[in-house]
Amino acid sequence: MRLRELGLKVGGLSVGPRNSIADVAGVSVGHAAIEGEGLCCGLTAVLPYPLEVKERRLYLGHWAADGGGPLTGQQVMEDFGIFSSPIVLAPPAAMGRIYEGLLGYGLGRDAGLDLDTGWPPLVLGVEDLNPPARVHRSVAEPQLRSALQTAQGDQVQEGSVGIGRGLRAFGLKGGVGTSSRRSGEYLVGALVAAGGGSRLWADGYPLDLWARLPRQAEPGTAAAVVATDAPLLPHQLDRLAGRAALGLARAGLLDSASRQGVVLAFSTAGPVGEGVTMQAAALDEEGLPPLFGAAAEACEEAVLNALLAAAPAQVGGRALATLKPEPWAARLRRTQEERAW
Repeated sequence: MRLRELGLKVGGLSVGPRNSIADVAGVSVGHAAIEGEGLCCGLTAVLPYPLEVKERRLYLGHWAADGGGPLTGQQVMEDFGIFSSPIVLAPPAAMGRIYEGLLGYGLGRDAGLDLDTGWPPLVLGVEDLNPPARVHRSVAEPQLRSALQTAQGDQVQEGSVGIGRGLRAFGLKGGVGTSSRRSGEYLVGALVAAGGGSRLWADGYPLDLWARLPRQAEPGTAAAVVATDAPLLPHQLDRLAGRAALGLARAGLLDSASRQGVVLAFSTAGPVGEGVTMQAAALDEEGLPPLFGAAAEACEEAVLNALLAAAPAQVGGRALATLKPEPWAARLRRTQEERAW
């Protein structure tokens, strides 16, 4: 179930055709499960361009709570502002092996792989409830390749898939969610790994007042990947990532109990594609605020989609229930209708 299937929405902007990060042309998402020793965890890969494209460099920006987070390739990203690697969300204990696997994947595509072409790989660590030692023993390269090769642009799975398998959010089963927004002629899409949070909000209303939700601090790692086809430079993408984080905070996912929060934002509009150098282009300052609002709305709705799509699970010795749509959905629907008048 998704938020809009309940007759609800977040914000006032229109969504893309799939209401997912894959509405941005060329972007796809794949998931894989990490099995073994009673684990409930996995990997999620965001591919910024199709696998058959051999050479591609894109601009990238990021935002991190407290200035840091579990992210490989950060220094290269900050120095060059470009990347060409898939972005993989993985449990921290799996990051090293995923990094090695992505290097092998990249060298298999381009034996001359170097920093100037946008490597090393980007692996974003997302803390979950699984025992780190078991995760480290169980992760392997075939799981990474499965996530990459099964990536789909037509439909993005949500809920208890990939990195979402082991997440807890707002005292409930967390997961992966996605959403998109139109901003003029451009699209902005977001993929969120919902973990942590202590008080859930939807479109400015606290859902714990209308639903029987646990009220307790949930230290965790919130992470999001934002894609857009708008032509933006790295410093503009840094700002887009920071504004997207406001959507996570508005949903309650980022709060005083959050251990870490990271948002990556990239543009598919250049600068190099398939061996052809393209002129770098960027929106002027007046064109940025609408994109900021689109990114925040997409991230906020993606959090709710993640919770609604999640399935009950036993993770790390904890039984996690899911977010039920009633009675809060009916009350929020009436409130939104009254506000529209």
